[in-house]
Amino acid sequence: MSNDAALNLAELSLKNGDPSGAERVLTQTWPDFARAPADAQHTMAMVRMAQGRPADSVRVMRGAVSAEPNALRHHIGLGHILTEIGDHNGAIEAYTAAARIDQTWPGLLVVLSQAYYITERFADAERVARQANASPTSSTWEALSNALRAQGKAQEALSAADEALKLNREDPNAAHAKAAALMELKRPQDALAIFDELRSRGIDLPILAMNRGAALEALGRKADAKAAYEEAARRWPNLPHLQDRVAAARKRV
Repeated sequence: MSNDAALNLAELSLKNGDPSGAERVLTQTWPDFARAPADAQHTMAMVRMAQGRPADSVRVMRGAVSAEPNALRHHIGLGHILTEIGDHNGAIEAYTAAARIDQTWPGLLVVLSQAYYITERFADAERVARQANASPTSSTWEALSNALRAQGKAQEALSAADEALKLNREDPNAAHAKAAALMELKRPQDALAIFDELRSRGIDLPILAMNRGAALEALGRKADAKAAYEEAARRWPNLPHLQDRVAAARKRV
């Protein structure tokens, strides 16, 4: 079997939910895996993630980066792995390295902006989102909206969210960004209408549940807010700060 055929078979096994089969193909083709080509190491990193071995996944993907430092996909792959395991500062480094090679790769600057946002480097998140908007999509506008809102620029955040929705009226992230901006602008009724519409579409995320509770609370619907928080707490018991919100809501009813 050729190297290309082995890679294709390993990727197919992985796609079909058989990481052990993918590993078997890779190790049979390259018994001394430390000498395997970068693409094989990249695939093995994905295998390790599928096997629940994130530390090994990071190590192997770093090997792919070292083997082909100018290959964009390895830096992006490393960034995605680090994001998934919560190492957002590491993800920023990986995505920044990728951007030095080609920042026009679809979605790259968006995920970099999101990583800055998660680490509360909001000015950097805004800067990168504006760079991404050289080729605007609903995702680039949504990233900009979030970064602006986090800096207290609520009206600009609302405008950015509206631009995102102009490009994709069905984008739930853009709709949520608009509702979040409306909350900052003290328009909870308008925000609640969006949160409820998203729920009617089957969007079911912890952040949506929390923000919907906040909108109900801002409208003085304390019992409804308490019920919303408690439902979210039951469903996502490990969500940061949610238990504190539930306790506070109980006191206010």
